[in-house]
Amino acid sequence: MKLKIYKFGKPHAVISEIIELQSDSSRDTNTHFVPPFVNPEIILYIGNQDQIKKVPYRDGFIKGPFTCTQKIEFNAGYHFLSLRLYPFGLKQLLNIDASKFQNSVQDIVTYPLFQTLFDSIKKAGTITPELLATAAQLIEHSDRFPISSSTLNFLKMAQAAEIKNIKKSTLDIGIGLRTLQRNFKKEVGLTPKEFLKINRINSIEQQLEKNTPVLQLIADFDFTDQAHLIKEFKKLRNITPQGIKKSRMFLQDQLVKPEVFIL
Repeated sequence: MKLKIYKFGKPHAVISEIIELQSDSSRDTNTHFVPPFVNPEIILYIGNQDQIKKVPYRDGFIKGPFTCTQKIEFNAGYHFLSLRLYPFGLKQLLNIDASKFQNSVQDIVTYPLFQTLFDSIKKAGTITPELLATAAQLIEHSDRFPISSSTLNFLKMAQAAEIKNIKKSTLDIGIGLRTLQRNFKKEVGLTPKEFLKINRINSIEQQLEKNTPVLQLIADFDFTDQAHLIKEFKKLRNITPQGIKKSRMFLQDQLVKPEVFIL
């Protein structure tokens, strides 16, 4: 497996980063267990069609936010790009109700912007940082639809780990709880509570990877006790914290060390 990560020297308006994943040979298959994820993705197949099992779309697909662990099985000879959007990316680019994408995928041909993007990359043939920078510009210069200030402010607070109580946080940013819930669900595809739970579990997983003691995790992430931690973790990851450590099912264990490029 070959893994490349393309990051932006200057923050992009819609895309957080681009991932390129390629098999070592035409017979190389793979299976990943991917944790819940708040960022929607645009998956574009390079070369072969039908690269992921049980996904019926030939050239690629749009993947919404997922509230559960996903088992992803790659067919032999896989090579694809993942454009990871900001949580509000689908609403911003397509002006759709992002909640309709929760735990689901849709064909890229449904949306002309992504079909045009796929065609331009396919025509070029070879993936280079210059090509991806041009593709990112195509996205950045497309029509973008506004995102509510309630959603943007909540995301900013969540990134800074400043949210302990959603209702109190809405008071801090001067909006009503129901206004936030309504806007956030449509623009991100998750409720504020779901968003925070997924981020918390993914942060816990990162700490487990560093062998942080369980008692420290209970204190740092506001669990009442170890049973509470195990219950919440298992809800989203379908495995206990001890189980994921023992089986080495961390996402990083399933990937090779990436090459990193700056666009």
